[in-house]
Amino acid sequence: MQLNRRNRGFSLTEIMVVVAVLGIAAALTIPGFNRMQSNSRAKTTARMISNAFQAARAQAILAEEQHVVMWTAPNAVDACNNALPGPIVILADADGDCCIDNNETLINVSTDPATEFANLNWGVTFAAGRVPVDGGGGNHTTGSSFSDQFGAQTNRVLFRNDGVPVGFTNACATGPVGSGAGGVYLTNGGAAAGQRDYAVVLSALGVPKVYSWDAASNAWTN
Repeated sequence: MQLNRRNRGFSLTEIMVVVAVLGIAAALTIPGFNRMQSNSRAKTTARMISNAFQAARAQAILAEEQHVVMWTAPNAVDACNNALPGPIVILADADGDCCIDNNETLINVSTDPATEFANLNWGVTFAAGRVPVDGGGGNHTTGSSFSDQFGAQTNRVLFRNDGVPVGFTNACATGPVGSGAGGVYLTNGGAAAGQRDYAVVLSALGVPKVYSWDAASNAWTN
């Protein structure tokens, strides 16, 4: 008795066609997933920086003690050339010297830099300029537009015990209100799947906000 088409199963040709289609679908899907994962990681890291600003400000007010937030762009040291133990740190500066000391509380904000900063770089890849509300005086393309009161670019900001951020020199001379405004910039554009720039902009009064560069509108959005 002759088998009809429904009962005879799949031919080798049909199986090969299905495998080819699945391979094409996988090739199209994997880059999209990698891009989504890379962008999600970059956004999470940007929010982590924003949270560090918020936490330092809150603790400065609560403890009535100045707190310093530092990051490794464009430098990897504090005002006294002490190496930072992680990409982003919060220092409870009890003695007021703006430097990391053994007897002071130091919080390493990034708990897993190898993962959190995977394929991320300081600075920008796609953005045509800095966030319009960024009041910093430094070069944002290096990853930080923060500067001290004399215009020297820095990788740190100090929160006074009233919560106001100010810039400061290596000698810990602090600037006036407004000198602590600036932005931290991140990009995953160096990765094969990267498509975004992110910025965390701190206002003159200590309010952080996260932005991302939108290629479609050619502008920063939040």
